[in-house]
Amino acid sequence: MNIEFSSDYLPEEMMIQILLRLPIKSLLQFTSVCKSWNSLIKHNTFIKNHLNLNLTSNKTKNAPLFLLRHVPREPNVEQYSLHLDNDSFQEYSKPQLPVKSFNECFRIVGSCNGLVLLSDDYLTETNTFILWNPSIRKSVTLPKPHMPQSQHYTGYGFGFDSKKNDYKIVQLVYEGHNRASPEIKLYSLNSGSWKSITAASPKYEISPSLWSQVFVNGSIHWIGFCKNGEGFRNVVLGFNVCEEVFHEIELPKDLASEEPNMAISVTGKSLTVRHYDIRFKCCYVWVMREYGVVKSWTKQFTIDFVTPNFRVTRVLGSRENDELLLETYGGKKGEIVLHDPKKNTNVFLGIHTDPGYTCIEYYMESLVLLDRAT
Repeated sequence: MNIEFSSDYLPEEMMIQILLRLPIKSLLQFTSVCKSWNSLIKHNTFIKNHLNLNLTSNKTKNAPLFLLRHVPREPNVEQYSLHLDNDSFQEYSKPQLPVKSFNECFRIVGSCNGLVLLSDDYLTETNTFILWNPSIRKSVTLPKPHMPQSQHYTGYGFGFDSKKNDYKIVQLVYEGHNRASPEIKLYSLNSGSWKSITAASPKYEISPSLWSQVFVNGSIHWIGFCKNGEGFRNVVLGFNVCEEVFHEIELPKDLASEEPNMAISVTGKSLTVRHYDIRFKCCYVWVMREYGVVKSWTKQFTIDFVTPNFRVTRVLGSRENDELLLETYGGKKGEIVLHDPKKNTNVFLGIHTDPGYTCIEYYMESLVLLDRAT
């Protein structure tokens, strides 16, 4: 059945409201119906309104997905897939990378509003960044920022400036032994360029071996640490994307002075810290129940590294129902396992991977980048 919306049959505003509630796949198909629909759906106002509606909707069809990157032994190449948040971790789609990595795989810096930031620095620094929207199969290769010639390492963060409707990447460059005051650079998708920012540099390092980031409540967050006479001081280091300033959130006392073998992520909308304790061969999962309230940190689960059937190499993420996705190794193969810490049960998902190359991010479909030329 061919249905034509026009002002003769349906008011334009009503037509737009109907289109705004359609899934991404249908909207992409409708861009081929006629020029007026193509122009409407690709307009930045429609893209913004569609995103805002999805962000505020609690309908099942708008529930977050999981983006999985893994590297199986055969074929030994990185693979990406989107999965539903259900008991079987059902595959939703299998997007193809827009370009090939120089390394064995890209680093997924983070995901925000349907965009995924890829950095080609997993083993070798290439200074290459790609913003990728897998749901609409579009990407943008970013200009390379200037990097120092001296020995250095870098950390990155990715977030959204809601005031300017802009996506920003923050880069922290630690040179030589001067690791207490990194150089800060910022990329704006609206301007298409990098700039140095004058915000006071944080007095903390981001671990080059276990760094992670997450965008929550308008800020990018990392685990920051500094060495002192007694050992370590650890905090959640935040960067407000709109104001372009850093701030700190205290960790619970149990984590504040430990070795910073920690990764930060999100559970629902709550900051989550995974503390890998080598001494006791386990991972403690802490959740901040109320953003910014230090007393709301709660130790939610303890995951033992060694079990009768496999060894846990990493905690990858968590479902809305608190089940955990684990990267495991056993029987000479790596596999992703869905673990219920309350029942202490495990479900093998049949996804095999080389340990150390698996990454899971929350993902929400959007039309962001559809208004940009290929």
